[in-house]
Amino acid sequence: MRRLVGALIVIALAVTGLYIGGRALLGDSKPGHVPARCSFGTYSTDTGQASVAATMVGVVLQRGLPPRAAVLVITAAWQESKLRNVAAGSGDRDSVGVLQQRPSQGWGTEQELADVAIATERFLDALVKVSGWESEPADEVIQAVQFSADGNLYAQHEAKSTAMANALTGASPAGVSCRFDAPEQVATPTTVADLLARELPVAAPAVAASSVSVPGATWATAAWFVANADRLGIESVAYSARTWTRSDGWADSHAATTSVVATMAG
Repeated sequence: MRRLVGALIVIALAVTGLYIGGRALLGDSKPGHVPARCSFGTYSTDTGQASVAATMVGVVLQRGLPPRAAVLVITAAWQESKLRNVAAGSGDRDSVGVLQQRPSQGWGTEQELADVAIATERFLDALVKVSGWESEPADEVIQAVQFSADGNLYAQHEAKSTAMANALTGASPAGVSCRFDAPEQVATPTTVADLLARELPVAAPAVAASSVSVPGATWATAAWFVANADRLGIESVAYSARTWTRSDGWADSHAATTSVVATMAG
């Protein structure tokens, strides 16, 4: 009898483990739940990775560097951190941030390198000093900047990084689309406008009660709004006869071509 009871307990635990594991693999199965994901053509990221990439590309655009710089910095970030801003003490030795740069190697302080924009600036400062960086193989160029243990690993991320860079620089119109549940927190339009002005070289945004309008902007601005929509609580983005919504993605519309307009969730 004891053996039978013990066997039943083992079976019950196994079934419970399979159930929990299945939930973890399949994600939240609540009706109507939408996994927070962004698509860049055939490639997919979570919304946090898309937001980090948008910040990095914004630095490239502010410096007026060619799109190749965006491809290279995103490629490096995929290998170093999977496009996540790794906190101090969580990486290898004293590595910090999205590019896993080390203060002990002169990249900057922990506080500086924990800022995605500053980390990107430091990478680009080194990148433009590499001879042939605009045309030489990506893995070789990045290795000359990062001095990784195995520079060959960067190459595996180049294709998806190119798709992301094309979308976020605006070279691929409506190239990024994100879907997520209704946000629980929504930033004020003023907060969104201030952040946008810090991250992209745009004209002063116009702020209304529930929207931010950017006159003379391009697809790069529309892409920035979409890539940051989850964390900021943006419900829709309209530009150039297209409108994106968090539930349906991009669709044809009557949106004007003179401004990019982001509308906050209600």
